[in-house]
Amino acid sequence: MSQAAEQADAAAPARRVVELENVCLLREGSALLDHISIGLEEGKCTVVMGASGSGASCFLKTAAGIMTPSKGKVLAWGQDIETMSAQEQFIFREKLGFVFQDAALWANMSGFQNIALPFQFHRRGMSQEEIAARIADIAQEFEFQGNLQLRPVGLSTGERKLISFMRAMILEPPMLFLDDPTGSIDNTAAKHILRILLKYKEEGRTLIMATHDPVYTLRLADNLIILRHGKMVEHGAFASVRASRDPYIRDVLSESLHLPDGM
Repeated sequence: MSQAAEQADAAAPARRVVELENVCLLREGSALLDHISIGLEEGKCTVVMGASGSGASCFLKTAAGIMTPSKGKVLAWGQDIETMSAQEQFIFREKLGFVFQDAALWANMSGFQNIALPFQFHRRGMSQEEIAARIADIAQEFEFQGNLQLRPVGLSTGERKLISFMRAMILEPPMLFLDDPTGSIDNTAAKHILRILLKYKEEGRTLIMATHDPVYTLRLADNLIILRHGKMVEHGAFASVRASRDPYIRDVLSESLHLPDGM
């Protein structure tokens, strides 16, 4: 590529993989999300923050098409999720993974079966041997020491969370949603997963994350979104939002970006 072409490519606006257009999410008369419009950039990590009850988890689930907005649109790669055909929905689902705050595993399935679920929908031609080999590889990558033949009730909270990570990433999707990724896991596992996510990002994948973890935010975030009572009060590049003088934003960031000793 010529120098001029490289400069033009660098100057081009980032492609938006997900766009929320005037999105509201209403439940029992309360607005969990209130008229939010924003585009999430491809290949970047966007971190969503706010005080407790601000709507960060709802934002992720709505942007991922798990929750349907009461008003407005959510576009994925330019297509309205709600009006996608069954085939378009199938392709869209294959392109994203979601790590749930509470793991959200199927209680009647083993850990292995939970991780294998995406293969049943999107890789039906794979043999059981191929699936087992791929799951063994990702379990090794995550340094998982538990028994994947156990159902969730027989696993620790941290083990269930790691299985949620493996299920979300087993197909190596280009877009990954992470709701409180460090919740319920120990410091050693958090550091190891951070290395995996950094590699994931270096490969050009998109991360959308709700977290107050200072290390994850500082190491991964390109852009920040600050929510308050379901409203978006600020968004933009990490450095720009961090420089805000707004008292609420400063309170959120001062709590979230206070690094623990030795990190």
